[in-house]
Amino acid sequence: MNAIAHMESSKVILLELEVLVMVLVIGGWGGFVSYLMKRKNNDVHRNIMECLTQIVISCFTGFILSAIAIDRQMTLNMTIMVAGLGGVFATPILRILGVKVKNFLSTNAKLP
Repeated sequence: MNAIAHMESSKVILLELEVLVMVLVIGGWGGFVSYLMKRKNNDVHRNIMECLTQIVISCFTGFILSAIAIDRQMTLNMTIMVAGLGGVFATPILRILGVKVKNFLSTNAKLP
């Protein structure tokens, strides 16, 4: 089935794609900023690989946090800001979310 056939205009899908790209770009930019704040040594090859790794992790975290922001009906500007902050603080946020998911799954597993 084609999703466009069920909508009045294909512009809605393009807007969502633009928002997705914006969230990923801002999250990646936040990852780059986070990498610049943490870097220590001058090994160029290792620096590039660490930077790309941080950007990928930050894009993922920014996407997850922007999905939460959209679910809470925040404005587009707030959603983009949350994605950027998620990019900068990706590692601590993923640790916190991991603990919350683990606690949620363990409490639901105990219920009959």
